[in-house]
Amino acid sequence: MKRSLKYYTLRYFALAILGIIALWAASFYFFIIEEVYDNIDDGLKDSEIRIKKEIDLNPSVLNVEEFDLAQFKITPLPKGNYNYQTHIYNSKMYMPYDEDDEPVRILQNIFLQNGKSYQLEIYTSTVEEDELLENLLIALLVLYAALVISLILINHFILKKAWSPFYQLLTKLKAYKIGSKNSFEPQSSNIKEFDQLEKELGEMLRRNEIIYEQQNQFIGNASHELQTPIAIASGKLELLMQESEMNENQIVKINEIYKILNRLKRLNKSLLMLSRIENQQFQPIEKKNFNELIRQSIVDFEGMAELKNIQPILNESGQFEMEINPDLAAVLIENLMKNAILHSPNDGEIKIEIFENLIQIKNWGEKSLEDSQIFDRFYKESDNENSTGLGLAIVKSIIGIYPELRIQYRFENEHIFEIQKNSSF
Repeated sequence: MKRSLKYYTLRYFALAILGIIALWAASFYFFIIEEVYDNIDDGLKDSEIRIKKEIDLNPSVLNVEEFDLAQFKITPLPKGNYNYQTHIYNSKMYMPYDEDDEPVRILQNIFLQNGKSYQLEIYTSTVEEDELLENLLIALLVLYAALVISLILINHFILKKAWSPFYQLLTKLKAYKIGSKNSFEPQSSNIKEFDQLEKELGEMLRRNEIIYEQQNQFIGNASHELQTPIAIASGKLELLMQESEMNENQIVKINEIYKILNRLKRLNKSLLMLSRIENQQFQPIEKKNFNELIRQSIVDFEGMAELKNIQPILNESGQFEMEINPDLAAVLIENLMKNAILHSPNDGEIKIEIFENLIQIKNWGEKSLEDSQIFDRFYKESDNENSTGLGLAIVKSIIGIYPELRIQYRFENEHIFEIQKNSSF
């Protein structure tokens, strides 16, 4: 599923912030714990020095053998070799106030006094790491939620405004059609990159317009110029075939040349039609009833259908009507009907179904056509000499003029072409 740029960046920002906060939280937690323990340890070491000084002044302090108000105890040790270094560690001790074991920090040191060894233990309350971690996580979750909400608001209000030239550019590109009268004019914005993008797009589209116009002019001019020599050549061939001095072999060869010229004539006519459609030379429109056009087309192609023993079957379940140029409407239906007859096997049938918003033309076939190329110019699935490969391209060009129309092809044990009116129109 594709997302807009706004939500795409928001998702990665949210994930990045989550990773950054997690890394920062871990570093911050260990730093705070280390700082807290360092301060507690400094206090314990200070207490150790004070107690030892007090022992020198008052030896009775050595008799404090249980933790009491003084939060230390001194335990006499038997003679032996001891490690006299100070050791500080975490432990738990019962606290009457909480009626539970609570974390404490204990300093342990063995020292000599009057030739005897004693163990000094001093404790002090310390932080509850579990509670600290839990409170830190809650605070970070609140911070993360606040940051994400802030990003959403920034995306919605600030970035939306910053990206408005981009969306305006997209709107103009959607409305733009090559060869149309609406030109693509760049508009200045406050963002340098968008101005540059729009300028380059404008230049590219202008170059494409020039190429498009040159191509259309070439096709139109070439088609017009070819009409006269083709007609002259066809006429002379007809006169030549009427001469009695020709033998049968010569007549067959001339007839083949005549068929080639006829095919060239159809191709030229189709190219001229495409050129006129793309140059929008069919402007007047009127309300046309496609049911009538299809019935007339069945009559017009009756001879072609009889040659292949093809039976057209018409089923009218509604009246398909719309505002369209009458010539283009006729060409649209004729090309679809001709395509169905040409590419149907002998002794088959063509089914035409008409609904209020849908026309279906079906003919039998053995395999599906390449739906990604079927409307391309000169695409042909077979070597039928009566096909120019432009009929469906003309159909697609006509459909492209009217946004309320669309055409689809699918294969369900038969070829199905559908003309459908969009429900939004």
